[in-house]
Amino acid sequence: MQQNFPAPDAFLYPPPWHMQGEAFILNYWLTPSFIQQAQNFRLAPSALGRAVQVLLVRCRSSPVGPYDELLILDHPLMAKRRLSSIPKIFVSAETAAAHGQQRWGLPKELARFEWDEQGQDVSCAIHFNRQSMALRLRKIKKPRSFYINSHHLPAAMLKISQTQQGKCYQFSPQFRGHFSRLLSAQWQDTQDIFPDFSQARYLQSFYAPEFALALPEAACSANSRGCFT
Repeated sequence: MQQNFPAPDAFLYPPPWHMQGEAFILNYWLTPSFIQQAQNFRLAPSALGRAVQVLLVRCRSSPVGPYDELLILDHPLMAKRRLSSIPKIFVSAETAAAHGQQRWGLPKELARFEWDEQGQDVSCAIHFNRQSMALRLRKIKKPRSFYINSHHLPAAMLKISQTQQGKCYQFSPQFRGHFSRLLSAQWQDTQDIFPDFSQARYLQSFYAPEFALALPEAACSANSRGCFT
Protein backbone atom coordinates (compact mmCIF):
# COMPACT_ATOMS: atom_id res chain seq x y z
CA MET A 1 0.00 0.00 0.00
CA GLN A 2 1.35 3.39 -1.00
CA GLN A 3 2.38 5.77 1.75
CA ASN A 4 0.52 9.08 1.70
CA PHE A 5 2.10 12.31 2.92
CA PRO A 6 0.49 15.66 3.81
CA ALA A 7 0.30 18.03 0.87
CA PRO A 8 3.22 20.50 0.92
CA ASP A 9 2.68 24.24 0.86
CA ALA A 10 1.52 25.02 -2.70
CA PHE A 11 4.10 27.80 -3.02
CA LEU A 12 6.96 26.17 -1.13
CA TYR A 13 8.84 24.48 -3.98
CA PRO A 14 6.88 25.10 -7.21
CA PRO A 15 7.96 23.54 -10.52
CA PRO A 16 9.96 23.52 -12.61
CA TRP A 17 12.46 21.63 -10.51
CA HIS A 18 16.14 21.63 -11.53
CA MET A 19 18.22 18.77 -10.17
CA GLN A 20 21.77 17.49 -10.49
CA GLY A 21 23.43 14.28 -9.39
CA GLU A 22 24.66 10.86 -10.51
CA ALA A 23 22.58 8.04 -11.91
CA PHE A 24 22.72 4.36 -12.80
CA ILE A 25 20.40 3.47 -15.71
CA LEU A 26 19.70 -0.27 -15.90
CA ASN A 27 17.97 -1.69 -18.97
CA TYR A 28 16.11 -5.01 -18.89
CA TRP A 29 14.07 -7.14 -21.25
CA LEU A 30 11.00 -8.55 -19.51
CA THR A 31 9.24 -11.69 -20.69
CA PRO A 32 5.45 -11.95 -20.50
CA SER A 33 5.80 -14.39 -17.59
CA PHE A 34 8.03 -11.95 -15.66
CA ILE A 35 5.47 -9.17 -16.18
CA GLN A 36 2.69 -11.46 -14.99
CA GLN A 37 4.64 -12.45 -11.87
CA ALA A 38 5.35 -8.77 -11.12
CA GLN A 39 1.76 -7.62 -11.61
CA ASN A 40 1.61 -6.27 -8.04
CA PHE A 41 4.06 -3.59 -9.18
CA ARG A 42 1.62 -2.32 -11.82
CA LEU A 43 3.78 -2.98 -14.85
CA ALA A 44 1.73 -2.59 -18.03
CA PRO A 45 0.75 -6.01 -19.44
CA SER A 46 2.38 -7.28 -22.62
CA ALA A 47 1.89 -10.52 -24.55
CA LEU A 48 5.25 -10.04 -26.31
CA GLY A 49 7.49 -8.78 -23.54
CA ARG A 50 9.36 -5.48 -23.68
CA ALA A 51 12.21 -3.38 -22.31
CA VAL A 52 12.01 -1.27 -19.15
CA GLN A 53 14.48 0.88 -17.26
CA VAL A 54 15.41 0.88 -13.59
CA LEU A 55 17.03 4.10 -12.35
CA LEU A 56 19.07 4.42 -9.18
CA VAL A 57 19.72 8.12 -8.58
CA ARG A 58 21.77 10.10 -6.10
CA CYS A 59 20.35 13.59 -6.38
CA ARG A 60 22.95 15.96 -4.93
CA SER A 61 21.08 19.19 -5.66
CA SER A 62 17.31 19.85 -5.81
CA PRO A 63 14.78 22.38 -4.45
CA VAL A 64 14.37 20.14 -1.37
CA GLY A 65 18.04 19.29 -0.95
CA PRO A 66 19.90 16.03 -1.69
CA TYR A 67 18.06 12.70 -1.74
CA ASP A 68 18.18 9.23 -3.31
CA GLU A 69 15.69 7.48 -5.59
CA LEU A 70 15.07 4.02 -7.00
CA LEU A 71 12.39 3.80 -9.69
CA ILE A 72 11.02 1.80 -12.59
CA LEU A 73 10.45 3.66 -15.85
CA ASP A 74 7.97 1.56 -17.80
CA HIS A 75 8.00 2.00 -21.59
CA PRO A 76 5.03 0.05 -23.06
CA LEU A 77 5.12 -0.91 -26.71
CA MET A 78 4.30 2.04 -28.95
CA ALA A 79 1.72 -0.08 -30.79
CA LYS A 80 -0.33 -0.14 -27.56
CA ARG A 81 -0.62 3.68 -27.69
CA ARG A 82 0.28 4.02 -24.02
CA LEU A 83 2.63 6.61 -22.59
CA SER A 84 5.55 5.83 -20.30
CA SER A 85 4.86 5.66 -16.58
CA ILE A 86 6.64 5.27 -13.24
CA PRO A 87 4.74 2.50 -11.44
CA LYS A 88 7.20 2.07 -8.54
CA ILE A 89 9.50 4.57 -6.86
CA PHE A 90 11.32 4.81 -3.53
CA VAL A 91 12.79 8.07 -2.26
CA SER A 92 14.88 8.90 0.79
CA ALA A 93 13.36 12.32 1.71
CA GLU A 94 9.79 12.89 2.89
CA THR A 95 9.62 16.35 1.31
CA ALA A 96 10.56 14.87 -2.07
CA ALA A 97 7.98 12.11 -1.61
CA ALA A 98 5.21 14.58 -0.74
CA HIS A 99 5.94 16.89 -3.67
CA GLY A 100 6.21 13.93 -6.06
CA GLN A 101 2.80 12.63 -5.05
CA GLN A 102 1.03 15.99 -5.10
CA ARG A 103 2.63 17.68 -8.12
CA TRP A 104 3.37 14.83 -10.54
CA GLY A 105 1.18 11.96 -9.36
CA LEU A 106 4.23 9.80 -8.61
CA PRO A 107 3.66 6.90 -6.17
CA LYS A 108 6.74 7.84 -4.10
CA GLU A 109 7.35 5.84 -0.94
CA LEU A 110 9.84 6.71 1.78
CA ALA A 111 12.80 4.35 2.18
CA ARG A 112 16.29 4.48 3.66
CA PHE A 113 19.27 4.19 1.30
CA GLU A 114 22.66 2.98 2.48
CA TRP A 115 25.60 3.33 0.10
CA ASP A 116 29.05 1.75 0.00
CA GLU A 117 31.63 2.43 -2.72
CA GLN A 118 34.93 0.61 -3.16
CA GLY A 119 36.74 1.57 -6.35
CA GLN A 120 34.56 0.55 -9.31
CA ASP A 121 32.11 -1.37 -7.08
CA VAL A 122 29.05 0.42 -5.73
CA SER A 123 26.53 -1.16 -3.36
CA CYS A 124 23.22 0.33 -2.31
CA ALA A 125 20.95 -1.21 0.31
CA ILE A 126 17.32 -0.04 0.35
CA HIS A 127 15.39 -0.47 3.59
CA PHE A 128 11.60 -0.32 3.40
CA ASN A 129 8.76 -1.64 5.52
CA ARG A 130 11.09 -3.71 7.77
CA GLN A 131 12.64 -5.35 4.72
CA SER A 132 15.96 -4.76 3.03
CA MET A 133 17.26 -5.40 -0.46
CA ALA A 134 20.55 -4.61 -2.15
CA LEU A 135 21.76 -3.61 -5.59
CA ARG A 136 25.43 -4.15 -6.42
CA LEU A 137 26.88 -2.32 -9.42
CA ARG A 138 30.23 -2.43 -11.15
CA LYS A 139 31.54 0.48 -13.19
CA ILE A 140 34.20 0.25 -15.89
CA LYS A 141 37.63 1.29 -14.66
CA LYS A 142 38.51 3.48 -17.65
CA PRO A 143 35.18 4.26 -19.32
CA ARG A 144 34.56 6.04 -22.60
CA SER A 145 31.78 8.53 -22.10
CA PHE A 146 29.32 10.06 -24.56
CA TYR A 147 26.96 13.00 -24.27
CA ILE A 148 23.16 12.59 -24.36
CA ASN A 149 20.56 15.33 -24.36
CA SER A 150 16.86 14.54 -24.10
CA HIS A 151 16.32 16.60 -27.26
CA HIS A 152 18.04 13.75 -29.14
CA LEU A 153 15.25 11.30 -28.19
CA PRO A 154 11.69 10.92 -29.53
CA ALA A 155 9.31 13.21 -27.63
CA ALA A 156 6.81 10.37 -27.14
CA MET A 157 9.42 8.31 -25.28
CA LEU A 158 9.91 11.05 -22.69
CA LYS A 159 6.27 11.88 -22.03
CA ILE A 160 5.16 10.36 -18.73
CA SER A 161 1.57 9.80 -17.65
CA GLN A 162 0.53 9.07 -14.07
CA THR A 163 -2.77 8.54 -12.25
CA GLN A 164 -3.19 9.46 -8.60
CA GLN A 165 -6.45 9.63 -6.66
CA GLY A 166 -8.54 9.86 -9.82
CA LYS A 167 -6.40 12.56 -11.43
CA CYS A 168 -4.23 12.37 -14.53
CA TYR A 169 -0.77 13.96 -14.58
CA GLN A 170 1.30 14.28 -17.76
CA PHE A 171 4.77 15.78 -18.05
CA SER A 172 8.00 15.47 -20.06
CA PRO A 173 11.29 15.64 -18.10
CA GLN A 174 14.35 17.05 -19.84
CA PHE A 175 17.89 15.89 -19.05
CA ARG A 176 21.48 16.06 -20.21
CA GLY A 177 24.73 14.43 -19.15
CA HIS A 178 27.71 12.28 -20.06
CA PHE A 179 27.12 8.53 -19.90
CA SER A 180 29.38 5.49 -19.97
CA ARG A 181 28.76 1.77 -20.10
CA LEU A 182 27.95 0.01 -16.82
CA LEU A 183 29.60 -3.38 -16.50
CA SER A 184 27.11 -5.29 -14.33
CA ALA A 185 24.25 -5.14 -11.83
CA GLN A 186 23.28 -7.73 -9.23
CA TRP A 187 20.10 -7.80 -7.14
CA GLN A 188 19.76 -9.40 -3.70
CA ASP A 189 16.73 -10.05 -1.47
CA THR A 190 14.14 -8.00 -3.38
CA GLN A 191 11.47 -10.06 -1.59
CA ASP A 192 8.07 -8.44 -2.21
CA ILE A 193 9.12 -4.78 -2.20
CA PHE A 194 10.56 -4.66 -5.73
CA PRO A 195 10.53 -6.91 -8.81
CA ASP A 196 13.36 -9.44 -8.89
CA PHE A 197 15.24 -8.15 -11.92
CA SER A 198 17.86 -10.86 -11.48
CA GLN A 199 15.26 -13.01 -13.28
CA ALA A 200 15.06 -10.59 -16.24
CA ARG A 201 17.50 -10.26 -19.14
CA TYR A 202 20.12 -7.59 -18.43
CA LEU A 203 20.68 -5.31 -21.42
CA GLN A 204 23.38 -2.72 -22.02
CA SER A 205 23.20 -0.27 -19.11
CA PHE A 206 24.83 3.04 -18.27
CA TYR A 207 26.31 5.24 -15.59
CA ALA A 208 26.16 9.05 -15.47
CA PRO A 209 28.56 10.55 -12.90
CA GLU A 210 26.91 13.93 -13.38
CA PHE A 211 23.52 14.69 -14.92
CA ALA A 212 21.15 17.66 -15.00
CA LEU A 213 17.38 17.12 -14.93
CA ALA A 214 14.52 19.59 -15.37
CA LEU A 215 11.10 18.48 -14.13
CA PRO A 216 8.37 20.77 -15.50
CA GLU A 217 4.93 21.42 -14.09
CA ALA A 218 2.55 18.57 -14.93
CA ALA A 219 -0.63 19.05 -16.89
CA CYS A 220 -3.29 17.82 -14.47
CA SER A 221 -6.79 16.66 -15.32
CA ALA A 222 -9.51 15.74 -12.83
CA ASN A 223 -10.57 12.83 -15.06
CA SER A 224 -8.11 9.92 -15.32
CA ARG A 225 -9.96 8.28 -18.24
CA GLY A 226 -7.71 8.19 -21.27
CA CYS A 227 -4.71 9.26 -19.21
CA PHE A 228 -2.42 6.69 -20.83
CA THR A 229 -3.29 7.32 -24.46
